[in-house]
Amino acid sequence: MWDEDDLGAALRTELAQRTPPRLRAGLADAVTRGRRRRRRQQFGAALAVVAAVAGVATVAVSAGALASDGQNVAATETTPTEAPWPRADLPAHSPHATWTPAPSAPPPAGWPIEPVPRCEIPDSTGRNLDSVRADLPALQEQLRQAMAAVADDATVDLPYETRFPPTGPNTHEAFTYTADVSDDGGTGSVTLTFGRFTGDPLTAADDQAYDMANCQAPKRHVLANGTVLQIYDVAPSDPFASQNQTLRIYRPDGKLYSLSVRNFGSPDFATNPEDTAHPHRVGPGRPTLPLTEGQLAELGLAMAG
Repeated sequence: MWDEDDLGAALRTELAQRTPPRLRAGLADAVTRGRRRRRRQQFGAALAVVAAVAGVATVAVSAGALASDGQNVAATETTPTEAPWPRADLPAHSPHATWTPAPSAPPPAGWPIEPVPRCEIPDSTGRNLDSVRADLPALQEQLRQAMAAVADDATVDLPYETRFPPTGPNTHEAFTYTADVSDDGGTGSVTLTFGRFTGDPLTAADDQAYDMANCQAPKRHVLANGTVLQIYDVAPSDPFASQNQTLRIYRPDGKLYSLSVRNFGSPDFATNPEDTAHPHRVGPGRPTLPLTEGQLAELGLAMAG
């Protein structure tokens, strides 16, 4: 079993700084634009149904639609830049520190370097997570279909598996699955992990609501079957002022999916002669994430379904 300290220390450090060689294949190119538009229209229709069930009418752009929990959220016919979900009804936390880029790996000229408020991660000593190994061929096909509908003109590589050995007594190996996402803005990546949680989805989502050192509550959407999707604000990290945005999916059967979009990918790494399994991070990545928050929300809905 992984406790959160182990998972946070091992996986977040590795995900922020290391990527093994990728398996290249242009998958999104094989799917037509019409299919992508149809999937985006289905996503917009699903949001309209949520609003209709809540008892409100929607138009092309409505600023007062209600989500399933009764909070205000904007809805559009196309995928929005931001996730059209309300924030969870949880209090904001007071910052205990700020983050700025490390002097040893500053961001490119022109990138903002203002201090970012960071809040304490909740005590998770009593929380255990299983890191579950995925069926890689099935995951590759599922991600292929989902990303083709979400990432309009991007090229999405096949996801590859990375294994992290146990970090100590009472810990198990962990697995992540990463795919490069490239478009005219450069190359970023999306990383998935699979685990489990105990209790009901809403309680687990509340318990993990501030896991990303965020000070504001994450945005949240609850499906009719009880599945909870929770999307966190973009989080900066070292080196190179890296960007990461995470969405977690809590299913009623206790399965936990985590999707993280990052502004760097395989081109930002170089071979480490001393440890070929763990390349050096040498590049700052692209200026923006390869998916908007709205696209990440759509990707989460596709993976949850």
